[in-house]
Amino acid sequence: MRLFVSYARVDKPYCVQIANFLSIHDFWLDNRLYAGQNWWEEIMRRLDWCEGFVYLLSPDSIESKYCRQEFDLARQKGKHIFPVLIQNDCEIPDDLRDFHYADLSAGLTGDGVGTLLNAIHLAERSTASKPEPARPTPRQKPPAGSQPMALPSDPTAIIGLAADAMEAGRFDDAVFMLERAIALGLRPRFIDIEAMLHEAQAHLEWQSKQRDMEREYNYIAELVKRRRTRKLGCDAFMVFRQHFPSYDPDNIAEICASEQVAAASKGAIAIDQPLRQKIPLLEWCEVPAGTLHVINGKNGHSTHDTLHVDGFYISKYPVTNAQYRLFLDDPKGFGNPKWWEFSSFARAWRMENLEPVPSQFTGDERPRENVTWYEAMAFCNWLSSKIGVRITLPTRQQWQRAAKGSDNRLYPWGNDFDPNRCNTRESKIRQSTAVMRYDKGVSLFGAYDMAGNVWEWCLNGNYDDCDISTNGSRAVQGGSYISASERVQNDFHYVLSPEYHYGSIGFRLACYGR
Repeated sequence: MRLFVSYARVDKPYCVQIANFLSIHDFWLDNRLYAGQNWWEEIMRRLDWCEGFVYLLSPDSIESKYCRQEFDLARQKGKHIFPVLIQNDCEIPDDLRDFHYADLSAGLTGDGVGTLLNAIHLAERSTASKPEPARPTPRQKPPAGSQPMALPSDPTAIIGLAADAMEAGRFDDAVFMLERAIALGLRPRFIDIEAMLHEAQAHLEWQSKQRDMEREYNYIAELVKRRRTRKLGCDAFMVFRQHFPSYDPDNIAEICASEQVAAASKGAIAIDQPLRQKIPLLEWCEVPAGTLHVINGKNGHSTHDTLHVDGFYISKYPVTNAQYRLFLDDPKGFGNPKWWEFSSFARAWRMENLEPVPSQFTGDERPRENVTWYEAMAFCNWLSSKIGVRITLPTRQQWQRAAKGSDNRLYPWGNDFDPNRCNTRESKIRQSTAVMRYDKGVSLFGAYDMAGNVWEWCLNGNYDDCDISTNGSRAVQGGSYISASERVQNDFHYVLSPEYHYGSIGFRLACYGR
């Protein structure tokens, strides 16, 4: 069936999701054709062409005079009307109450989608014997009552109407009016319509993202409310929080934290809730035991070996500026000799370096760099005491196991380099980025930033030497924001003195539970 989909622009993200379920039909989305001179002519052609009219009902689409006029015309033309409720706080107008509507206000549920598709199917069967042109055909003469709502010819009046719409939060209407005014060549001498349009567009985009955020949050809340789906909901919430860190009206973070504490009592990593709140982004990815194919170099020769790696946990993100600052600010943190006792060389380095070198790039969610191997190890010792579990730097074999997965992949996400999945020289950003940014570049086990952003210290330099009491060289893996693509491959590494620090070298953590 040929479908005309009418909606408010603020609801477009959800509209696109719904349209995906309509892809078995030939549908057209009303994008308002703001800048075109013949925008209403195209609307009328599409209304003649379609067999069904899908009206996505939200407070904005019901209040929109353009959506309402499209609905009125579709009804006058005898089109099948398919109302779809997409917000539960929407009051359905009287002239729509006689239509049976599909309810997708709680998401793309099976019942809601089934109701919509079934209604379309029944309507399609009833019109099967009524052939219509397969494509829109030019209209010869608009019927009476089908003219678009006219805009005033006075630019000041148009600006006043647009300003009223913006004041009322109807940015969809404001954008429409201002684009039409510009398309008609209305440019007052002292009023910058284009600047006003840009502001309305920015508010509309923000409004759309806000609506999408609230909808996605409500889906997650429904999962978290129920015991059997709570873990799925909490996992989804962690991803949601990367995009919307401050939105949590139902305190899902607290519910999920309690859930994790309960799981900890059954053998998972135990992190008490107050400490979790103090150490943001401290999350773990489980890496199960498995084999690792490595290239080992000794005495000028390279060998391909297979190593067994026991199961462990690796931190989901590199250590951030905010996390490391807790170590520096703690009176019993950086300055406590206890954390440096693992090596006489570490103690000596600490005595000569009473103040840490600042991070090159500020920002709580950026990775902490300018950290020596000694400092990274001291941080691990401090954090171990805080959490009550054994934390250290990952060995080279652990780091590579977490990055390569079970299929010996070249990059954390696969075998083909993609500059959109990591921060490298090809990204041309030339500085570190927030550790949660590249959600498409995670490893098989869910770890972020294992390619690019900053190099990461490993516990050892050679696979078979994990003695932390020496001043032997240590490996860095993963590449950084200034590394070319071939240097962020999982096998590539440098071996550096443990005293070395630079603005492109950071670290992440390994944990072994209780």
